[in-house]
Amino acid sequence: MSDRPVIPAASLRLLRELAEHDAVTFTPMPRARWRHPHTGTVFNDRTFHPLDKHALIHVGDGHTDPVRITPAGRAYLTAEAGEGR
Repeated sequence: MSDRPVIPAASLRLLRELAEHDAVTFTPMPRARWRHPHTGTVFNDRTFHPLDKHALIHVGDGHTDPVRITPAGRAYLTAEAGEGR
């Protein structure tokens, strides 16, 4: 049994994209959504919450600062890959 939090699929996708494109400044979209500038993927605001809650990402001020994956976020992805998820 693992002590790692269970992360929703959309949040896990976001974490994986941040691992590929660190320090991402998202573009605000209508209805509390954010567009990833490198992939064009649009994420709901709430997609960021579980990652921020568990310190897997750093969102800065939450509006204009780039979003960065933390060492804990990279460790989470490494553990996920080890389990074959």
